[in-house]
Amino acid sequence: MRLRGIDQLTLLLAALVALLLWLRQLDNPGPRPLTTLPAAQVQEIRVFGQGELRLALLRDAEGWMLTLPEIARARPSRVANLLALLRAPSHGDWPATPGLLQQAGLEQPQRALWFDQLHIRFGDPSTPPGYRYVQVGDRVHLIDDFWFDLASLPVTHFREAK
Repeated sequence: MRLRGIDQLTLLLAALVALLLWLRQLDNPGPRPLTTLPAAQVQEIRVFGQGELRLALLRDAEGWMLTLPEIARARPSRVANLLALLRAPSHGDWPATPGLLQQAGLEQPQRALWFDQLHIRFGDPSTPPGYRYVQVGDRVHLIDDFWFDLASLPVTHFREAK
């Protein structure tokens, strides 16, 4: 069966649109991870709230230990959730200028996580809702607000059940 001119043109346009969409996807592979630090290299995690240390974890030969506010074994899956923040999708990032730090609520962060020497500071939620500003080094990123909620969990969440 032979295609008419209009059918051929429609088929050609559909193929062209599919090609353009595919090429666009190659140019935009999706969000980059927040950091490049491998979770397996992290030896110590500290969680700060309002400038005060509220949770400390230390890797040992058997896994992870809570070292503050008490000494106890830590749940591996819960620590893995914290470590996953290192690879959280960054939905945008900008240079950490003084004006942006102030606007994003990062001058006095609400939470901060230290993964060895890498510091992640949580600022204000963004508009539209569901995202939050974080600072890593000299960059301000926009990540899912879920990560702030995870960093706010009480110590009992991380203590291994007896």
